[in-house]
Amino acid sequence: MDVESVKKHIEKHDRLIEIFEMKIESVGDGEATVSMTVGPDHLNAAFICHGAAIFALADVAFALAGNSSGKMALALECAINYMRPARPGTNLVAYASAIHQGSRTGVYTVTVRDRQGKDVAFFKATAFRVDAQPLQEKCGTGQVKR
Repeated sequence: MDVESVKKHIEKHDRLIEIFEMKIESVGDGEATVSMTVGPDHLNAAFICHGAAIFALADVAFALAGNSSGKMALALECAINYMRPARPGTNLVAYASAIHQGSRTGVYTVTVRDRQGKDVAFFKATAFRVDAQPLQEKCGTGQVKR
């Protein structure tokens, strides 16, 4: 499975991409860029972007980078540090890149920035490659009743 097929598979089947109105900007070998504009549904009670929305953005970028080889990779651990709030209307961009891509594990970092280049969050995650089957075969048809 090539990188473009991985992108299309995740874009089609990861529901948070649509729900959070994310845009996959690019996917390459061990890297991905995903963006999202902070809207009313992303806000917490303090009227800033909810940390879970920022985490979800970083996690989608991580998923794309981690699965870019076409082999199913699932998170073993994820951690995030928030550095500054994101206000309504802010366009956030998550830049994921591999530090290590082994046959069974991968380590990735994701930096979330606003379009002015200010750091909003830093995310680090470890992926486990489930087995040698390609992502699409492992997932089957992916048909889910909604």
